[in-house]
Amino acid sequence: MLALCSILVTGCKDDTKDPTVWDTTPCDPSRPVEFKDFTPKEGGVRTRLYISGSNFGKDESKISVTIGGQKTPVISSNGSTMYCMLPGRAYGGVINIVVRDKDNKVVKDYTFDEAFNYHSKTVVGTLLRNVDPNTDAHPFQDGAFSEGAGLPYSDWMIFDPKPTDGDKIIFTINYQGGNEGIRTINLTKQEISTIYTGARSPKMQTFEFSADGDTLLIPDDNGKGTMGNVEMTNIWYALRSENFSKLRPYCYGPCAYAVAYMPDGTIFYTVYPNGSVLKMDRGAQATPPYIDRKCEVMCSMNQVSADKGRQIKIKAHPDGKYVLIFSIQTGAIYKCEYNTVEHKLNGIQLYAGDYGSKDNANNIQEGVGAQARFARPWAGCFAYNPKYADRPDGDMYDFVFMDQVAHCMWKLTPDQVATIIAGRSNYTVDNKFDGYIDGEPLHEARFNAPRACTYDPEEETFYLVDNGNHCIRYLRTE
Repeated sequence: MLALCSILVTGCKDDTKDPTVWDTTPCDPSRPVEFKDFTPKEGGVRTRLYISGSNFGKDESKISVTIGGQKTPVISSNGSTMYCMLPGRAYGGVINIVVRDKDNKVVKDYTFDEAFNYHSKTVVGTLLRNVDPNTDAHPFQDGAFSEGAGLPYSDWMIFDPKPTDGDKIIFTINYQGGNEGIRTINLTKQEISTIYTGARSPKMQTFEFSADGDTLLIPDDNGKGTMGNVEMTNIWYALRSENFSKLRPYCYGPCAYAVAYMPDGTIFYTVYPNGSVLKMDRGAQATPPYIDRKCEVMCSMNQVSADKGRQIKIKAHPDGKYVLIFSIQTGAIYKCEYNTVEHKLNGIQLYAGDYGSKDNANNIQEGVGAQARFARPWAGCFAYNPKYADRPDGDMYDFVFMDQVAHCMWKLTPDQVATIIAGRSNYTVDNKFDGYIDGEPLHEARFNAPRACTYDPEEETFYLVDNGNHCIRYLRTE
């Protein structure tokens, strides 16, 4: 009764405020702005930070906060306490606050003597997402990130090995989404560009750069699934000198899905018949197009199963030590050592996973080699790891790949240890592995059918396309 009477009395007062109206009262310039303390004293990115004092005002747009030199979002202020969200890479931890009056004049510029103890963390975030919350429209759209650019789908991602002007540029390709093409993500200029769309794009799932970085090779599922068939182009090429805007036939042969361009210029590619890896025969031809009638098989998936056809992908080690072979139709990753003398691949061997274990998000398992279980490895990249500097074999790279069905990101070490590094968080909350959540990789983050990823060693950042959420995400280790 007392509570009810209190509500009724309050409701009859003339100065009652509409709770739907946001209070944007600035600080009172006739009184001093004071700062007392902040809490907590330590934490990492996305930590909730509270700053106490008096006369901050309630208009967050008039309050600017930086921590460690990084702009810090001010979520709310009631005049005596402001609530901030700690930004990434606030290494120095120095907290500076600037408070302005209604005329935008600086009333107080204050820096705490005590610095925040910033903990470097690994976090999943969103780089770019253009989705209409009402209609779920998610267009491919060129332009600046800040002006509504969108790249909702991708199947393969590679950093440009020699970009002009030193920009950091990611090349992507997609056949899903109804607007197929080759696009670039310029991380330096913060913009999306389409460099090619055409009739063949729906059949192209991957691509690879030549060793010198000037040629883009794009395999094509041309529908010709017979070994030795040379009726149609199975690999196209585009040149940097033409801004990769024109496709020309590079090789004629059976339907192809992926290319491995070795540092010494040897080319391997995968075809559907028997899920085979072929060495390209360029014969006496000096320039493309080549006609590969030889179809020299290095290895095939029928060596490990009874299946007769597979859409398999291949990825070459950056130093040309070996290639990894995987398929959306299998639950395993295979390895072939590269013979630098004969320029051939040695026998196929299981690297990690199980061939028959696939498409089951509830049956994945971390482990070493054959103990691991994957659902659907779609695409991956080699990531330089300086911790391997003392390895006797000189292998300095992890292989990191996206599992489309298990909605997660895996790391596979040179010792064949497979671990999940992001995704599948908080299953007990809603009995789901998929979702759209940023944050701590293993306790908060979720993906939805992610496919492609690539790695920037300078920034220690993975970029990935989360197709189910129609966005570009990142996994950043500070």
